[in-house]
Amino acid sequence: MSGGVGPRGRKANVDFKRYGLTQGDPYRHRELDPRNDRDRALLVDFVGAPFDQIEEQLAASAATGRAAAFLLSGRQATGRTSLAKLIAHQYRELHQLGDDFRLVVYDEKNHDSLGRAQEVLKAIRNELMDLGGWGEHRDRLLEVIPNGPNRPEILDLQAQAGFLANYMRKRMKPAWTLGLLIEGMQNHDFLDTLSVVFARVDLLVVVTRDDYRTADTADSDRMNERDRWRRWALPVQVPLLSGDDVDLLTRNRWQHEAPELECPFELKGVRETFGARRPPVGRALNWLGWLLEWRLRKYGGDECWPAARNLRIPAHWIEESVQQAESAPPGAEGGFRRDS
Repeated sequence: MSGGVGPRGRKANVDFKRYGLTQGDPYRHRELDPRNDRDRALLVDFVGAPFDQIEEQLAASAATGRAAAFLLSGRQATGRTSLAKLIAHQYRELHQLGDDFRLVVYDEKNHDSLGRAQEVLKAIRNELMDLGGWGEHRDRLLEVIPNGPNRPEILDLQAQAGFLANYMRKRMKPAWTLGLLIEGMQNHDFLDTLSVVFARVDLLVVVTRDDYRTADTADSDRMNERDRWRRWALPVQVPLLSGDDVDLLTRNRWQHEAPELECPFELKGVRETFGARRPPVGRALNWLGWLLEWRLRKYGGDECWPAARNLRIPAHWIEESVQQAESAPPGAEGGFRRDS
């Protein structure tokens, strides 16, 4: 089934101010940073997301001094990276960390789990060197974690991870705390490797995984046969949205941009149309933005919302428009576009 739709490069010609939207399309899809108050207000609790389990995992890790580790699996545009950043924000608040916390993002592909873990440690090392810029730190870090082609044993990597954690907290002035966001998981044994490397390190580790069967994605069945990583990391399936979820998303985004105005979407239609399709959050936002824009393009009057009742977006029109967009061939006239 096609997912998000939208006109190609035409939104600049749409007058969203007719809806009282001075900042343009409120349904723009982008990564959200919960450290930003404006973005934090856009994060909503969807029905299928295990937020209670996430908080319990963070609290248990803080109490034991062990790594807070998570595996976020989901389809493209489900909001895995935004959820990872929310977890990082909660971790920072729980540990009462300020600007001395940084989230290191590593997204290079590697089908060798040991080799990828080694490259992750080098990425942490490089982050620490960039933070200080002092010669003594650089020399010591390169001595313990060299750039050479040598392939260490897994316990060597564990010792390096412990050294980095101790170094950033006790040797660097001011002390630093780092979290890890590893985007993409190619091998089914990668989390087992991480669980050994970071077994004695108190830090945040979040790994995302595409929930597809491809050559660059860890196989879920083979992963489920392994017990070690499950004792270390909390698996989280980032959900597709229900009709009620898209209803909540619609209202939340609208109220954030135009709180004094009635939302033009007939929410019954939102629930029914998207409840039947179960889109990921990114695709749902694309649909909502396209429907809002298309309604403006079909409107020929001079008044603005809510006086212009023809700008209302009724339930039957939502379903008909989505069906029309889904059935249109790629590149069809009228501004339709289909995403696979």
